[in-house]
Amino acid sequence: MNFKDLLDESVKLHGHLCAGQVLGVRMSMAGLREAGIFAPRGADRKNLIVFVEIDRCATDAIQSVTGCSLGKRTMKFADYGKMAASFLNLKNGKAVRVLAKEESRQRAKEYFPEIENRYEAQLEAYKIMPEQELFEISEVVIKIKPEDMPGRPTGRVPCARCGEYVQDSREVTHGDINLCRPCSTEAGYYEGPFFSSSVMHKLHNDFEIKSKLWIESGGGPFFGRGKVLLLKAIDRHGSISQAAKEVNIPYRKAWGYIKAMEERLGIPLVECKAGGKNGGGATLTPEIRDFLAKYDRIEKEMRLKTDEKFREIFGL
Repeated sequence: MNFKDLLDESVKLHGHLCAGQVLGVRMSMAGLREAGIFAPRGADRKNLIVFVEIDRCATDAIQSVTGCSLGKRTMKFADYGKMAASFLNLKNGKAVRVLAKEESRQRAKEYFPEIENRYEAQLEAYKIMPEQELFEISEVVIKIKPEDMPGRPTGRVPCARCGEYVQDSREVTHGDINLCRPCSTEAGYYEGPFFSSSVMHKLHNDFEIKSKLWIESGGGPFFGRGKVLLLKAIDRHGSISQAAKEVNIPYRKAWGYIKAMEERLGIPLVECKAGGKNGGGATLTPEIRDFLAKYDRIEKEMRLKTDEKFREIFGL
């Protein structure tokens, strides 16, 4: 398809014509050509992966031209806020990055000085400006991991905190425990349970203040976040064996933790029911539920105090 036809198809997908659509179509045409992809919706449809760096109008145009999408796992989104996209030819390994030049925004007015609205001027200018004035095109090296390839999921594991399943190696492992990214605070969406973040403020040196709570007895730790995850998993599943699988420890080790905690705390932790017609099970005792509630409370209070002192001392 020629530029006009590709732009018309892109506008149908996006809903309206804008400068970003023009830029995205031309960016795609240049990237596909340089990567050696000539039939992205036909013979080359399984040979192409596109990496976009911005969630703006141009991205819809790139999807329209290339046929790549997040759902097909042939479009990858890197939230860099840059008007750029990289095109990877899986067949020969060649990859090119196309970056829209910032100066092209100013140059657009030179092409259509009679158009007062700068966005309208850009829309028309981007249609006719020479490619070398619009883009910086460079060869790049992209090594794609097996879990990022299209196809069926390479694996599924449950998060030890929220219980939700994570696909394609997106989990974060702390010791023997798998957590989803939000729960581990890696994504920074909310405070994670394993390493309790006191605040997410960053200093000029990129340091972060974090805090962690545990309880010691006899000179050694015996209760902390890992044990909390195990107990809450037992509460969810009604089974020690299922809880052990969730937090990725052997059943015998889970039992060892329970017995050690019971000895130190002086209270029963789990009530077990033998198997039978309806099967066995395990439930937390009222004593440990009360203890967990108090632990959660002191952990929350500790984070709040740490936040307060951090802001006070560092002036944030």
